[in-house]
Amino acid sequence: MKTTILWVLAVGLPVLAVADDAPIVDHQPVPCTIPDKAISLCASISDDTEVAKARIYFKRSGEDFYNFVDMQFGGINYCGTVPAPLAGKVIAIEYYIQAVDNAYQPTRTSTYQMNVQAEGVCEFPPIEKEASRAASIRVFATHKKQGKKLDEAFSSAGVTFVPIAPPK
Repeated sequence: MKTTILWVLAVGLPVLAVADDAPIVDHQPVPCTIPDKAISLCASISDDTEVAKARIYFKRSGEDFYNFVDMQFGGINYCGTVPAPLAGKVIAIEYYIQAVDNAYQPTRTSTYQMNVQAEGVCEFPPIEKEASRAASIRVFATHKKQGKKLDEAFSSAGVTFVPIAPPK
């Protein structure tokens, strides 16, 4: 936490003021994954107050709109599960991680590209090892043009897709 000392001109006494900084996201980019397996991505996220939300924004490379999944704190870092890319439908996935603190200050990583490669070609794929997480992925749309279902390039098995609600 940053602390700044301000001088009060009338009295000349120091007053402590706390500067609230945006969260810090530390994530090692994942260069590749394999088809037909849900993906687990994690990041170390810290803040001088409290992390309110952490999300993974992802899309098939070349698509216009991102989807997102929420990340959960697991005691050491934040992790989220992205639906499995389908074999033959996805060459690469673009993604970034965004965090927001309790003062609504956002920060995000760069956008990364994760290539979808055959098993054995991708040395350390970030496969979701917990079957319960892979079977209960909640994906949110970011734009109304995404419709009411997940991009056909990703497996919908175990996925609940949440579209943008139409205006009232």
